[in-house]
Amino acid sequence: MPRTPEPPPSGPDLARHDAMIQRHKRVVLGAAATTFVIFMAFPILTSFTGALDGVADGIGAGYAAGLAVILLPLLAAVAYRRWTSRIEDGGPR
Repeated sequence: MPRTPEPPPSGPDLARHDAMIQRHKRVVLGAAATTFVIFMAFPILTSFTGALDGVADGIGAGYAAGLAVILLPLLAAVAYRRWTSRIEDGGPR
């Protein structure tokens, strides 16, 4: 069943709502910047350096790093969505 929209906050709730929005912006922008830097570092490290040339137990370091570059943002997105759902539902922060 779809949730009905809540009325806009007012008074002290407005300040709390604004603070929550600011916190979400900081988290999202910080996560986006971190993901971008790590994602862009991967092709640079694999193309221009030998940093990811190693092999451990038959698995190349470049393959492991590539898998991490793909999976870590997905795991972070799941964690972020769970965190925001808990906040929106009035759970612990």
